[in-house]
Amino acid sequence: MYKTAILFYDGDCALCNISVQFVIDHEIKTTTPLLFCSLQSAYAKQILSKYNYNFTELSTLVLWVDDKIFYRSDAALNLSKYLKIPYNWLFILKIFPKFIRDSIYKYVAKNRKILIKTPFCYMPSADIKKRFIG
Repeated sequence: MYKTAILFYDGDCALCNISVQFVIDHEIKTTTPLLFCSLQSAYAKQILSKYNYNFTELSTLVLWVDDKIFYRSDAALNLSKYLKIPYNWLFILKIFPKFIRDSIYKYVAKNRKILIKTPFCYMPSADIKKRFIG
């Protein structure tokens, strides 16, 4: 599949943490597993500063795959390639223009505190914990 893939997410966001848990529970098992990293970490700053990432935008999902970077809806849809059927079919939504997809993404990101009202604390197993960077 890919050599390196890291999903950067807002570590302080319950919706983001639930999304990471969803990916872990529904991902395709590969020899190169997807890694996870909080946008607030030093490692994220080290990697994403090379791409001029605006670290005030913590509500943005970022996917780094083989030195390519994807933001917002592009990140989510490329992330779907790592998921089992039927979730990997979400990639077909790329047929919609980016400005429409990103508008929906930004709306959900802006209202995430309304969507998820309770804090979420994910406690990964030892094997999964190794896949979290920073």
